[in-house]
Amino acid sequence: MTIKLGSVALSAGVFSLIGLPVQADHHMEMQFAPTELMTCAYKEGKDNDDLKKLTNAFTKWVKKNDTAYTYYLLSPNWHEDASDWDFAWVGSWTSGAGMGAGYDAWMNDDDDVGAMFQDVMDCNYSLASVTPIQGEDDDGPWERGVVWFSRCELDDDAGLSDAIGAHRTMASAMTDMGQTSVSWAFLPALGFGDVEFDYYHVQAWPSYSQLGSGFDNYFNKGGWKVQADAQDDVVECASPNLYTFRLVHAGE
Repeated sequence: MTIKLGSVALSAGVFSLIGLPVQADHHMEMQFAPTELMTCAYKEGKDNDDLKKLTNAFTKWVKKNDTAYTYYLLSPNWHEDASDWDFAWVGSWTSGAGMGAGYDAWMNDDDDVGAMFQDVMDCNYSLASVTPIQGEDDDGPWERGVVWFSRCELDDDAGLSDAIGAHRTMASAMTDMGQTSVSWAFLPALGFGDVEFDYYHVQAWPSYSQLGSGFDNYFNKGGWKVQADAQDDVVECASPNLYTFRLVHAGE
């Protein structure tokens, strides 16, 4: 099973909006879905029990009003300084139209769940445009697992399609070695401020055992060589930050 991120076709205009170069590639169709990212800190006196009450209420609201919405909670594991937040919230829709309809419903009547958000946590909000790299299966999203986010910068003469192709070459090689994972490119869209990278390479595994198997394949079985060849003069990615994720609700 995979983390569920739907897709919606967008024009090249979205790349112009965020400043990424676009190169034509008739062998590679990229589709995108909106995904919101929140890093959140508990307010004084609040804890996981309060968050559980909030997610129960929010999920009830979503089932009635925003049926396409899927969301996860992430906790930091191996990472840079994350001292200013306690957990992350990642939510996605199957289309931009679905996102808009969901937000309209929320603004019209949040059934007082919004007040619970304000009471439990303070969050930073941003919206990414997400395209899959390594495809999903038909079994639905994983309920738990591990995911990393790595900041990537395109080389001067490379476009996003080149980078996606390089990541897919690497993903295919690792799959041939027995790894189970899925991956995406998260492009900054709204609320990111002055962005000093082009996109996040996001990769997920269903367990730490699968992550560990990938470690062996990468360092001891030649995976790093495949990556070096595929990404040479195309894209450079920083050391990833790793998180444990839990599916809270899977949309329709």
